Amino acid sequence: MVRPAGQGLRDRLKAAIPESLLIRDLGPAASRTLLFTFDDGPDRDVTPEVLARLQAHGIRGVFFVIGAHADAAPELLVESHRQGHVIGNHTYSHRAPDPWFGQYFKDVQRCQDTVRQHLNVTPRLFRPPKGHLSGTSLVVPRMLGLRTMNWSLNVRDWECESPADARRAAERLVREARGGNIVLLHDNRPLLLPLLDFALPRLVAAGFDLRAARGPAVS
Repeated sequence: MVRPAGQGLRDRLKAAIPESLLIRDLGPAASRTLLFTFDDGPDRDVTPEVLARLQAHGIRGVFFVIGAHADAAPELLVESHRQGHVIGNHTYSHRAPDPWFGQYFKDVQRCQDTVRQHLNVTPRLFRPPKGHLSGTSLVVPRMLGLRTMNWSLNVRDWECESPADARRAAERLVREARGGNIVLLHDNRPLLLPLLDFALPRLVAAGFDLRAARGPAVS
């Protein structure tokens, strides 16, 4: 896959952000561990199917929820948490580009309040909409006691428009997975399901530990 123009520069800038502000991967100690993360849910059609597939393999991941979607389907938020997954903050309204600082703060805070209302749990991890990193998207979560988590493996599942696209993305996930990766996926995309059906058993068979949300990586 061709890297988008400017991606190399963005990667270098991202690498310059201190680890205290941005989690990029699980670190060298996680030699056979992958962390699956899911953005933009919960979705009434897709999220239950994702949860069933994760449960079948004993996988625990992080769901970065949009607060408005959590308000629309609070039972899925509760079920995700009940099954042992970590719930992260993906803002309430998923606005991009970043609104001004005060609006951004209120949007992140509102998502915190929403998750706390439904779960009596306060998120500790944050991912900005579309992964956009800026002074605002790095400082605001820190002010609210959140750690910003990026990713280190992106198979661009949101671009899949056919089962063939999903198969290619799944093959790339299996081919490129390395210990310590944080994997970016989206649980509001129906074609995520065949992707997981192909990739998960192969990653498990390859000896990867997919239970990272149980360990210190997300604490």
